[in-house]
This record gives sequence, structure tokens and C-alpha cells, in this order.
Amino acid sequence: MSYANPYVELAHGYLKAAEALDADALSKLITPDAKAQFLPSAPLGPLGEPTDKDGFLAVVNHLKKAMKNGRMPTKTKDAFTVAGQPYVNEYIIMLWMAEVDGELKITRIQDFFDSTVISLLGL
Repeated sequence: MSYANPYVELAHGYLKAAEALDADALSKLITPDAKAQFLPSAPLGPLGEPTDKDGFLAVVNHLKKAMKNGRMPTKTKDAFTVAGQPYVNEYIIMLWMAEVDGELKITRIQDFFDSTVISLLGL
């Protein structure tokens, strides 16, 4: 699907890649020096500290192993963990974007985890 607004198109590309927990696809959308943070920071401990692109993608890869079929659907009515636990999530993701070398990329990410994701990460 193509969007008239390149920012909306990049955001949808991010959501599609995030839903698939596709670190390779996400990597192509994010600048090499991008910063990311998972929130709320208090219950996440060290995971709630700002991180770089590699740290962000490492969490995506970890979640891919924890979710059934390696996916985190944005509409999570029928989503389950590998242990068979139902997974329901509300998403709040903030993306900062800028043009880098003539291409629109994501420069900063803040992703708010819910309590289920926190338990999947073993925190």
C-alpha cells in the first residue's frame, strides 16, 4: 500500500516489520545512529535505559523467540506466546523521523511495553 505522506508510509512500514518481529526489515528503516527506549522504564530495569540500534534489534529478536509463530500482531485478539498464553496488547509507539542521505529514516523510537511483554522478557 502506498501513502501520499512519506512519514505515514514509513510509520506503516515500521508497524508491519514490528508486527513480524523482522529485525532485518526494521534495520533498513532505522538510521545507524538511532536511539531507542522501551518504557515504562521503572519496571524494565536496564532494559528501560536508552539504547542504540543494535540493542533495540536484540530485543526484537528476543521477542520473536517468545511469540508463537514469531509474530506480535497489532490486532492481538488471536495472539499467543510459545507457551500458549493468550497475548493482548495496546500499542503506543513514538517514532522520530528525518531525511538522511535523501531517504526518510527513523532516528528515534520510544516503545511502551505492557505487563505481558515485561513478563515474556523475564523481568
